[in-house]
Amino acid sequence: MLTQKDFNQFVRSYNEDYLYLLTRASHGHYDCLMSSFRVLKDLYDVILKLHEATLLEFQVVPSPLSFRANQELLNSFGFDRRQIENIFTFLDFVKQTHGKEFEECMEEALLLRCAK
Repeated sequence: MLTQKDFNQFVRSYNEDYLYLLTRASHGHYDCLMSSFRVLKDLYDVILKLHEATLLEFQVVPSPLSFRANQELLNSFGFDRRQIENIFTFLDFVKQTHGKEFEECMEEALLLRCAK
């Protein structure tokens, strides 16, 4: 059985992975990043299901998957103006390489190929 402590650590790990992917985007390292975000979305979905199906609480709040137009969130993570521009450029990169918006790609059940 999953304890509250384990659940909290699970959410912390998700948040760390989310920040890592944003950091990669902030440095312009977009290779295979959309695929990584899709895997992270699966983890996010598991966290939400565990919360719904158990009495576990969100003592650690999971970061939102969507970061479009959320400069305040990105500032709170410590990203500077140039890094935030790179993160938003990633959204354009996804549109160009996958032909769909980031959020549409996140909702697809298909595995996305790495775009370089």
